[in-house]
Amino acid sequence: MDKADLRSIKTPLYKSYKMEDFLDLYFYHPLGLFFAKLSCRMAMTPNQVSIVSMCVGIAGGALLISNKTAFWGFLLIVFSSILDSSDGQLARMTGNSSLAGRVLDGLIGYVSFTVAYVAMAMNYYLDSHDFVVFFIMFLAGFFSIIHSGMYDFYRTSFSKIISGGEFFQREAKEDLKGFFSVIYSVYNFIQARFAFNHINILKRLQEASLSPEKKEKISRIYDEVNLKNVHFWNMLGDNVKVAGIFIALLLGKMHWYFYYIIVFMNVIFAIAFVLQRKSDNLFNERIKPFLEES
Repeated sequence: MDKADLRSIKTPLYKSYKMEDFLDLYFYHPLGLFFAKLSCRMAMTPNQVSIVSMCVGIAGGALLISNKTAFWGFLLIVFSSILDSSDGQLARMTGNSSLAGRVLDGLIGYVSFTVAYVAMAMNYYLDSHDFVVFFIMFLAGFFSIIHSGMYDFYRTSFSKIISGGEFFQREAKEDLKGFFSVIYSVYNFIQARFAFNHINILKRLQEASLSPEKKEKISRIYDEVNLKNVHFWNMLGDNVKVAGIFIALLLGKMHWYFYYIIVFMNVIFAIAFVLQRKSDNLFNERIKPFLEES
């Protein structure tokens, strides 16, 4: 992409504008676009930007080990999130999107938050010498992995379907190697356990013989039924997690973040799960005529 093409890009490149939350629309993505353009001028690849984002996130997470450095750690975590937006926009800008890049992006988030979790637990342990905090940390981490898997699944499905893509199609796992393949398998396992009803509906649509006109109508119905739910699933994303770190920082109790994940985020997850099941049933009823005609 040449300089003229870069100058022509004035607004962030979204997966889907309508599903983004407030912070992404007005903070992370606009700043991410600036760094995506800068990275493009420097001939950096999306994966290289992702690695830089991970290094910044790790540094920020490590600084949460002390209340004296936690504020600077929080700022680095926010900057890491901006770069996380940049790598996706750079991939769309240059046409270098790939399954490996998506998995790397998710892996980087896990690594950065893992360092932050350990640092927050150590922050408490160094004062209290209470090992229980590590059990609470692992429990929060377990739930966080589930939340991230569902957040990624519903957002990816929504953006793909409303843009005219396939209803359901697993990307070739053979393109992944080693640890990337393991991470992708974990994602699929979580999604198969918690989004099975949604996946079954999408598989039926994928296997049905539908004309382009019917596919377009079903995609519009999917948009109508699922848009509000996608915004609810957004509450399980990194923006709300980073907000939780900020709250814990203000309170001067970094380990309280784990209760934020275990209690608050799980309440959000439970509500989103119930609402999604209701929407799946409604969507299933509305597409029945199309499947019966096929």
